[in-house]
Amino acid sequence: MRGFLHQRSLAPELLDERAYRDLEELRGNLRDMARYDRCLGVFARATRLVTAALPPTATGYIGLDVGCGSCDFIAYARQATPAVRWVGVDVSPDVLRLARQMHPEVFAICAWGMRLPLADASVDVVTCIHVLHHLNPPETIALLRELRRVARLRVVCLDLSRNVSALVGAWLLTRLTSRNRLTRADGVQSVRRAYTAAEAADLARQAGWAHFHTRLHGPFHYSLTLMQSLA
Repeated sequence: MRGFLHQRSLAPELLDERAYRDLEELRGNLRDMARYDRCLGVFARATRLVTAALPPTATGYIGLDVGCGSCDFIAYARQATPAVRWVGVDVSPDVLRLARQMHPEVFAICAWGMRLPLADASVDVVTCIHVLHHLNPPETIALLRELRRVARLRVVCLDLSRNVSALVGAWLLTRLTSRNRLTRADGVQSVRRAYTAAEAADLARQAGWAHFHTRLHGPFHYSLTLMQSLA
């Protein structure tokens, strides 16, 4: 099993190939992913890392969630970080169509995270949750470089960590709690495609990240947090 995970898988996920049968199947998958992220504390962890960059009395800040998916994180963050006005970006028109139905109060645009239609340092904080494992190393480097470009204060990336515990946990969680075909297939494949924390840190350095922290959060997740210098 350890040898099986030594190299990350290059096989795409069904979601990446848009190999879903209909939008209702996709909607069910998005709901599953949001439910897991809330229950596993991913949303709470991301907002804590964001608010650590803001003064206690801060107001009027702009947050960008890249790879926003269903916009469930933004809906959560709007309550947890009232000082931040959130905008979402996702590359999939189908996902955004469902996101707008599920959260009509959230503003989101369709764009590539590697080519954001934003000026340098135009947003205060950037989050990127469960996106890196969808990308190959050159794409990941390009994305991390772009996130650094548009963020004025902080970039927070959270993703799955490739290891045996995460693989077994994903298999059990998706089979015990969902019958959705996408959830069951992609939940396991996401771990097989994931970077380790050390691999992600190396890619961040190649993207020009200098002042950043890498941290493991239990066996399932890691975070990369970039603290921008305003000097």
